[in-house]
Amino acid sequence: MALKSFLRALGVGGPTIDAVLDTDRVQAGGMLSGTLHIRGGDSGQTASKAVIELVARVVKKMGDDEYSADEVIAGASLPGPIQLGRDQSLPFQLALPPHTPVTSLGGRNFVWLRSGLDVPWAVDPTDRDALEVHPTAAQSNVLQAMEQLGFRLYKVDIDARSSWFGRKWVQEFEFRPAGYGRARYDEVEVVFENQHGSQVELMVQLDRAARGLGGLLMEMTGTDESWRRVTIDASSPQSAAYGLQQVIA
Repeated sequence: MALKSFLRALGVGGPTIDAVLDTDRVQAGGMLSGTLHIRGGDSGQTASKAVIELVARVVKKMGDDEYSADEVIAGASLPGPIQLGRDQSLPFQLALPPHTPVTSLGGRNFVWLRSGLDVPWAVDPTDRDALEVHPTAAQSNVLQAMEQLGFRLYKVDIDARSSWFGRKWVQEFEFRPAGYGRARYDEVEVVFENQHGSQVELMVQLDRAARGLGGLLMEMTGTDESWRRVTIDASSPQSAAYGLQQVIA
């Protein structure tokens, strides 16, 4: 019996779980669907539920060092009882929040699906089913609006933030001026806070370019950065550009 338990702990003889997605290309705020395949385990063993979780890789900082941690973005349960000892397939759906991190724009952005059973030694052989997450229509309009205003997307990161928005992370979209006409800013960062239809609440950070001695002193002391909160109509790139222009003009 002890040997059997030991082997299970190594992933031998215990149930295996494999989540197979209908598609790995999804949109934030959309629906993710697939099938959970469960194999093996003792015939007398029962799981009360299976769990599907959407997970993101978050960058955290400690002093000058950086490290990564996994944060659950959303989750769903498939209620049991689930009788083990035989092969079975369970369809599932998982609603993606509008703030699901976007991964289709590159950068250090990783979002994946993981699954499990509430029984000991259950093994998920795939562990990470990576997703290609695209922005919502409103988010896409905001990103296009920034380009219309003379900025290009430079970097996208998922960073830890313990006190913002009731969640432990945010995704920051960093833009830099694409031409001389926007040289008054070194960069502009945009965070999507909330979205209700085409109405998008943003946090916008303006990092002003150093101009003269006063500007240089502001940059040296870090006082050249400021956050603005704004709600805009993002039903089109043009309407989003109008709302953003009131902030960064």
